[in-house]
Amino acid sequence: MPELPEVETLRNALIPLVQNKTLVDLKFLRADLRFPIPRQKLKKEMTGLPVYDVTRTGKYLLLHNDRGAMLLHLGMSGRVTQRASLQPEEKHTHAIFHFAPDTFLHFIDPRRFGCILWVPKNEGHPLLDHLGPDPFSEEATAELFKERARTCKGPIKGFLMNATRIAGIGNIYACEALFEAGIHPMKSAGKLSKPQWQKLLSEVRKVLRKSIDAGGTTLRDFFNADGNPGYFAIDLAVYGREGEPCLRCKTPITRTVHTARSTFFCKTCQKR
Repeated sequence: MPELPEVETLRNALIPLVQNKTLVDLKFLRADLRFPIPRQKLKKEMTGLPVYDVTRTGKYLLLHNDRGAMLLHLGMSGRVTQRASLQPEEKHTHAIFHFAPDTFLHFIDPRRFGCILWVPKNEGHPLLDHLGPDPFSEEATAELFKERARTCKGPIKGFLMNATRIAGIGNIYACEALFEAGIHPMKSAGKLSKPQWQKLLSEVRKVLRKSIDAGGTTLRDFFNADGNPGYFAIDLAVYGREGEPCLRCKTPITRTVHTARSTFFCKTCQKR
């Protein structure tokens, strides 16, 4: 699933293509993805007006005009490609956006877990209203998370991946940040000290920024050689390295499964 750095790279790639450009036409090739697509509402509210900004909230992208915003989510397999016309060129092309004068963006999603929705100006949306702060926001502080985790007995890794606590952190980056912070992924979130929270937030931002910096600035950068969206080529310290020596202490990296997700960590560097 595309995570925060992949979505941020897509945002950076879209800005020069659509910011201050008028959306001339919207073409939908199916009625729903994860949710029904409000096709007529989007056509009425989005076409004929320039998009003045592209923002990211967690893993959601928002293309803003004076009436509101079109919300895009890539789900598990979604991607956006630039093509030459409104004619679909690939299987699983579900929507096409035409920006003046000649920019055509195709929304492709084989597994159809993504979504295309409308968010009215100055109104909330169920997908956004309960999200925690973005890791890069000023609101994301050690004090805030220590207080929110005060009565939490669950593991810190689960806390990090809960979008209602903090938005946008997925499995890979949770594992990597916890390793860099020297915190065991199964440690109770409520037992972290303020200095541990400060260190963890710092490492979360570092590992996300490292991946964003590796992502490039064009739509092409978002894909692997086979044309599929994927994680950027960064050096991972623990994720996917089960049995390999820790880069710091040479202890074999451990893999466990919790809530159906693989967790990778070093037993020596991340004592519980």
